[in-house]
Amino acid sequence: MAVADAVLPSPPPPPPARIVVVVRFALTPMLALGRVLCVAGGALACLCFAAAWVTSVAAAAQIVARRSWGEGSAPFLFLQALTYGALKVCVCSFLVFVALAVLWACVACVIALVSGSTPGFKKSASGPITRESVAGLFRLLRPAVLGLVADVAFFLLALAGLLVAMMSPHVEGSISQGEMVGSVIEDVGTFGIHARRDSLRCDPSSRS
Repeated sequence: MAVADAVLPSPPPPPPARIVVVVRFALTPMLALGRVLCVAGGALACLCFAAAWVTSVAAAAQIVARRSWGEGSAPFLFLQALTYGALKVCVCSFLVFVALAVLWACVACVIALVSGSTPGFKKSASGPITRESVAGLFRLLRPAVLGLVADVAFFLLALAGLLVAMMSPHVEGSISQGEMVGSVIEDVGTFGIHARRDSLRCDPSSRS
């Protein structure tokens, strides 16, 4: 009885399972890769926005230079080259950003599957839909919708100017009055599109 009533020492804790070690070993590089992709994606997004802003400013200034000094002037040619260069940088950075975003999504899915947090992630990502969340979504979308309406209006104005220039009778050796009016209307519409985008990027209230 004395031996049976004696307190036996607790057994040592079992060694960690192999699957836990494998999961930790797999998650460490995945998390590091995810951080690197986030930093690279943020840098590319900033580069894309900066290149798009330079493209819009140069395109708007190019219209003014063409009206002031002509298409063969040095300012017009410089702004034209700047516009094309910034546009190429914007497109390339956007394509690389999309590729990194797809890669980051794949890494996030792998991390969720390996760590077993997929159900919790889905639950936290969906969340309840409340009236406040819907109102906040509409507040975020309102500047984008107003900007889209302004872009459509300026685009229709530019298209109307192009149609007026195309339907005007052509005069050999000179520009007819209808072509000149249509060209001016088209330039106003194009300038309005670029000016609206530049003002939106420079306005800090549009990001809130």
